[in-house]
Order: sequence, then structure tokens, then C-alpha cells
Amino acid sequence: MTVERAAPSGGSRRKRVVYAALAGLAATAAFVSLLTSSFSASGDSLSVIMSASGVLVFGVIALLARFSRVAVRTIEHLVFWCLTGVLLLNLTLRLYGDPTSPVVADSIATLLLWVPLLFVFSAIAFEGEAALRRSVAVFLVVLLVTLPHALGSVAGPATRPGLNVMLQAYLAYVVLIVALFLLSDMQSRVRAIEEAARAMSKLAHTDALTGLANRRQAEEVLSRELRRAERYGRTFSVLMLDIDHFKELNDRFGHQAGDEVLVDLARRFERMVRASDSVARWGGEEFVIVTPETGLEDAKRLAELVRRHVNDATLAERFKVTVSIGVACYRPGDSVAALVARSDAAMYQAKRAGRNRVRHEVVGDQQAAGG
Repeated sequence: MTVERAAPSGGSRRKRVVYAALAGLAATAAFVSLLTSSFSASGDSLSVIMSASGVLVFGVIALLARFSRVAVRTIEHLVFWCLTGVLLLNLTLRLYGDPTSPVVADSIATLLLWVPLLFVFSAIAFEGEAALRRSVAVFLVVLLVTLPHALGSVAGPATRPGLNVMLQAYLAYVVLIVALFLLSDMQSRVRAIEEAARAMSKLAHTDALTGLANRRQAEEVLSRELRRAERYGRTFSVLMLDIDHFKELNDRFGHQAGDEVLVDLARRFERMVRASDSVARWGGEEFVIVTPETGLEDAKRLAELVRRHVNDATLAERFKVTVSIGVACYRPGDSVAALVARSDAAMYQAKRAGRNRVRHEVVGDQQAAGG
């Protein structure tokens, strides 16, 4: 058995492009920082090392994001944990390296401003409780790294604002994490409601056995085609199909056999019509085909093609059946009920004429005639 790898979804492709762009921008920013630190008189070796590491790490991630063999989830983990590692390592070295340097003090403030980026990316990439766990873990590590420094700043009144700034940052981080989690949870609930609504709509408009549109959906299609024909002066036709002697098949072979025949016929009808046509199970052993932009003569030819195909086919690999088909075409001033009634009457004419036939309506006072 050959297993084919599923093609990546549109969402995965978009994510891959975004992550490649983000990693590329991060690598570019790190490279600019590396150049600035290398040629600046005030630059230090720590900045050079960290910038070079950023160029390497994010450059590799940008390249990996372009390869479809690397899973998007793997790239997301790499981006998140690399961002976390680089940011926390920078923060640790700045806090406990030379905190008296004004350059270092500015760097600490800048790094603290970038911490929320980790929470936002976590919410986007992982969602729900998984995102919450990662954000809380990052927050706790930031707390462990910065709290000793913040408490140490209480030693003198001149450094006391350091603790106040840290406390405000902690509070802002907590609020952001909770807000992102609540937003993600709300989005998940909305998606669940939308999926349930789509499923209910499908059930309301789909025949459970054959997967075709049901009578309700067919009536909606007929109403839509009727409005279009009235507004633009177009035409369309309706084919009403009924399986001959279906009750006898059920009585002889059982309802399971009847279901298999219905399902097989549904698949065959779908394959035989155009993409613009609509096939529905009207009820029981009756089907209806709505053919837009199709006059009576073309509809008769389609009906005859369907009749011959069913007559020559072996359904469910063991049953032979035939169908009787009635054809009606839109007339100005028609209603859905009138159009269906004419196609239904033509179909019963085919039944009375011996079954396995096509009959169509005739304009005027004549009865349905042979196709």
C-alpha cells in the first residue's frame, strides 16, 4: 500500500512564509547590531557575541522555514524557544554583568519591553492551554532572573525606582498573559460554534444516506434558478428520476441492498452532470437534476444519456435496475411547484408507457410525449 504525504494546507504555507520572514528580520536586526557593536567605540564584546549568535540562530530558522520537509510545528517551537533563550540570556548577562553602565541600563529596559513579544507569539502559535503553559513558564523564568536584581535595588533611595519598574512590568505581564488566554479561549469557542453551525446546516441540507442535497436544498436551488431565469430571461430544466420496481428490489434483497443501489446511483449521477448542475435525492427512490442554461432538447439528451447508463450498469456490483425520467423546462411565469409538477407528470407518463423511458412535457395542450 502506498501512502501519499498530504499536501500542506494554505494555513501552513502562510505560517511558513510568516515565520521565514520573522526569522529573516530577526537575523537582519542581529546583523545590524553586530556591525554597530563591532565598529562602535562604546561597543562591548558581550554585544558582539550575542549579535553574532542571533545572526546564526535566526538565519538557520529562516532557512528551515523554507523547506517543506520541516514541520511547521517544529519551526514554531524553534522560533519560540530561540527567542526566549536569546532574550533571557541577554537579560541575565545585562543584569548581572555591569549594571552601572548607562548602556547596560538602557539595554535592560529595552529587553523588558520585548518580553511581551514571547507571550503574543505563544498565543498565536500554540493557542489555548498550551500557550498559557509556555507563557507562564517564561514569566516565571523572567521573575527568577530579574527579582534578585529588583530586590537588590532597594539598598539605597537612589536605586529604589528599579523595584517599582520591575513590579509594574510583572503586573503588566500577568495582565497580558491572562488577556491573551481569554482571547484565545473566546476564539476557540467561536470556532466551535461556527463548526457546529456548519455541521447543522449540512445536516439540514444533505441526504444522510447518499450525501446528495436533500429535497429542502433542491427546492432552494430551484427557487434560485427561477429568480435568475425571471430576472435575466434565461432558461433551465428539471429532470425527475424514479427507480423502476424499487419496492420489489427491497422486498427481494432487503433494504440494505436498496440503500446500496441508491448510493451507487447518487455517485453515478454526480459524475455524469456538469459542475453547474445540481443533483438531489427528492425522496425515497426519486432523484432530481436541475440543469441551468439548458433548454428542453438538451435536457432530453442528458436524460436519455442517464437512462442508458443506468440500464447498462451493474449497481453495487450485483444489481440491475432501470429508471424512468420526466423532463420539464422553465416557462415564464412558472413557480417551483408548477415546474416540479410538470416534470413529475412526465415521469409518470414514462412509467405508464412501460418504464425505463424518458418522457418530456410538451408546450400546449398535448400530454407528455416520448423523448
